[in-house]
This record gives sequence, structure tokens and C-alpha cells, in this order.
Amino acid sequence: MSVSVEGQIDLAGPVGKLLHRRPLKNSTVMQSFGIDPVTGEIFVLQVVQGGLTLSGESGPVSGADRVAHGDLCVTRLSPTGAITGFMYLRGFGHGVSMAVENRAGVSYLWTETASKPNSKNEGYGTAVTHFEFRTNTVLDHGSPLHAKPYTPAVGATGVTCTIDPTTNRLVVRFNLSGMKYESYDLAKAAAGVWEPIARIAQPDPNGVFQGYASLGGVLYMLAGQAIAADNPANPFPGNTYLTAVDWTTGAVLDQQHVLAAPGLEYREPEGMAVSVRGGVPHLHFGFACEDPGPRTCTILSLSGAPEIDGVKVLTDWQPISLAAGAVADQNAPKGRLISIAGTTTLQLSGGVKGTFDADAVIGTLPDALTPSMVARASVPRNNNAGYAVARVEADSDRQLRLYGGRTTNVITWAQLDTFSAVWR
Repeated sequence: MSVSVEGQIDLAGPVGKLLHRRPLKNSTVMQSFGIDPVTGEIFVLQVVQGGLTLSGESGPVSGADRVAHGDLCVTRLSPTGAITGFMYLRGFGHGVSMAVENRAGVSYLWTETASKPNSKNEGYGTAVTHFEFRTNTVLDHGSPLHAKPYTPAVGATGVTCTIDPTTNRLVVRFNLSGMKYESYDLAKAAAGVWEPIARIAQPDPNGVFQGYASLGGVLYMLAGQAIAADNPANPFPGNTYLTAVDWTTGAVLDQQHVLAAPGLEYREPEGMAVSVRGGVPHLHFGFACEDPGPRTCTILSLSGAPEIDGVKVLTDWQPISLAAGAVADQNAPKGRLISIAGTTTLQLSGGVKGTFDADAVIGTLPDALTPSMVARASVPRNNNAGYAVARVEADSDRQLRLYGGRTTNVITWAQLDTFSAVWR
């Protein structure tokens, strides 16, 4: 791909991963997510599940009423996917998009608010606001704990926001005789000074709109639906599309069918965000997973890192936690994701030793290395009765498995340096 605009990332490029099938505080579908630019913590928005009783409520509230009122749940996850906090927002909206700003070590969330139900009795925001994340609390629209709401135009509906961390611009999306995007200086907006910098109309996202993000001179959109009878997983994995739009002209720069993570169940595209790691920008897009649920959260990544001699490092070497009965043999097992000629490949290194007299789990993969479909390769093992090769599989349940050990032919060691397999 020839990059024509600063901030443009190849939408057909190799895909990495941030989170893999992580549970959230509530059982409902992830709607959007944001990433703290300092801590790397991930904040996920979802509509509050039915049947809960929050503070100030006399009894359980149905899921339909939560949707109509615009009640949201925020889950905070560590960079490794563990739940570290949660918050409830009443009367805020549907959670179409969000952003995270770090102020002196404190996470502030930017979201829609002032929810109003549409013709389907689904609440959507009519303004945007920001507030400090305070775990295990309930925040109501109209509370003094959130900033004064801002509406970009009288009569605007479907108002949401995101942040470009590379330019420190806040982007607001809203419907006013058609969907539009407007950008603002983040610091000024946080101080209550709203001076539009640019405005463009939304082009066709090629499907059901599911999220957006901004990086430099490019606006990105996500569209698609959950895997279902009218949106089959085969022969292609659904109808998810990514679109890149020029912030200067509003013209579509690129639009690609997303084939990544075909093994995810349900696989509904939900949410986008941008992060910068080691000076490299990453464009993230999410999938809500599991059917019938509880739903989980998977977040994929497109890296802005350049290729070097035809190779792009998507995830650098990460340690693999060993299972009981597996011991590191000289060098501890680790793995990385690289792209070779556009194909995402999982590489392993190091080795294990033990007494493997049956097929066994030898380790647990970090989220960034976990595939949506099994990746397998043959590796050398101790030579016994002419058997010198074993099979190792990296599976979607995060487990790294060693196959071939038997009571009559025990595997005492296996080297992983030759493991190189296509990762999806």
C-alpha cells in the first residue's frame, strides 16, 4: 500500500492482537473501548445487563429498560486482560464510542451523555462529557461529577466522541441531517472551550456502523454484523469492513473486508481506538464474542511499524507461562508475532523438559499470541525408538500443547525454536 496521508495504516495489512476473549463486568455485548495512553489499561463500554439493582434503585431493572434509558457499564482491564475495576453510568447512551485521557496519572473517560430514546426505544447520547473513572461507583447524567455536556449543534443526535492521541484532538460524531465528524483541540475542550477545527460528512461505511477512530490525517470507521445465518462465517468470516477517510477532503482512501480472527464465535465488530506503543501507532478494532454468552471482548491491532527486509514485528518476544510438570530447558519458552510477506506468523523459542507420557498442556499463551484458530508445527524431541519429532499446538483457549508422549515412549524434552506457523 502506498501511504498518501499521514496516519494512514494499511487496512489489508497483517493483524496482531491486544485482548483475546476476555470477560467483562456485565454479560452484554461490548459496544466500544478506549485505551489509557499512559498505563495501557483498557476501558470497555457495554449496556447494563438486565436484572441488576444499582444504588438508588428499588429493585431489578430489565435489560430493555436499561437500553431505553441509556444505562452503561464500564469495565477496566489491565493490559493483560484482568478486570481491575468497573463503573456504572445511568442516562448516558448506547456506548457507540469512548476515549480515555490521562491527567497526571488519573484516567478520565470521554463518553456520550444526555441519552434520549430513538424510534426503537434505544437510548443514544445527545451530548458528550468527561469524568474521572472511579471504580465501584454509579454516575448519573446531570451529576456535578461529570463535566458540563457539550452538543455540537442544536438538534444533534447520536453524539459520541473519540481521541487521537497522536494529535491530541477530540473527535465528535453526530447526526444532523446526516452523520458528521468534527475535531477539536483536546485541552481546550477539556477546559470548556469548543472551537471546531475541521468537519467532514460520513461516507458509506459499507454496512452497519460499529465504531470509529482518528489517527493523524485519517478517520477510520468499522462496520459489520455478528456471525449469523444471514452473515455466515464461511466461505468468508462475515461482513466486517474497515474504511479510511481523508480528514482534509472527506474522501475514502481505502476500504477493506476484514478476514482476521475467523475462528471467533459470534464475532460482532464493536469499537475502535488508537494507541501509541514504543513510538509506533496502532489502530485497534474490537469483536464481541461468544454465543449465547456471556459475551467476551477481543481486540485486534494493525501496526504502523515499517517492514524491515520484508518482515514486520507485530508483537515482540513475550514469555510463556509454564504449566505444572513443564520446566524450562536451558532457555525459557517465549513467542512473538511477525509478518512475513504479509502473512502473520507465530514463532516460538526456548524449550521444555519433563516427563510427558501423554498429550499435555505445557504452557499458557499471553493474549497477544493467542490465535482464533489452532496453529501447529512439528518440533524436535528426545529420540526414543526412532521417534524424534513431536507436535506442538497453540490453541484459542490460550493453551500450548505438546502431543506424542506415551507411557511406552516418554517425551523428556522438546525444543520450540523450529515452531513457525500461520497465525489467525
